Amino acid sequence: MSEKLLYKEDVLSIARGIEFIGPDCWLTSGAALVLFGVRESTHDVDLICTKKLADRLEAEGYPFHRDGLDNTRIFAVSEYVEVLEDWETEEVVQVEGLPTASLLSIRKQKAALGREKDLRDIALIDSFLQKEGR
Repeated sequence: MSEKLLYKEDVLSIARGIEFIGPDCWLTSGAALVLFGVRESTHDVDLICTKKLADRLEAEGYPFHRDGLDNTRIFAVSEYVEVLEDWETEEVVQVEGLPTASLLSIRKQKAALGREKDLRDIALIDSFLQKEGR
């Protein structure tokens, strides 16, 4: 992935250019947090897709590697875009007209990962939700 920072307009431009984004593929992680206004920037655009779409991406020749934990596929779509197969998402909402994992879904995903950067994002999500009165 690139070291360049991506801001809201960058994320929107990249996401809107992904032809398969929709009911079977939605934004998550840092890119979603940028669209929600929780973070100002991110390094990449992560999406989650259904197994059905992952099968299609593999058939179309998108390169992928297998996740070490559960053997799911992670596709490298471009310099900035990764698509993760079948990652648990409780709720998908529309943000800026794009399907996006809800903040609570992202929080849960990040808690399951438990990395230092995920714990920082959880603190940002909690602070954002508190300010929003949710």
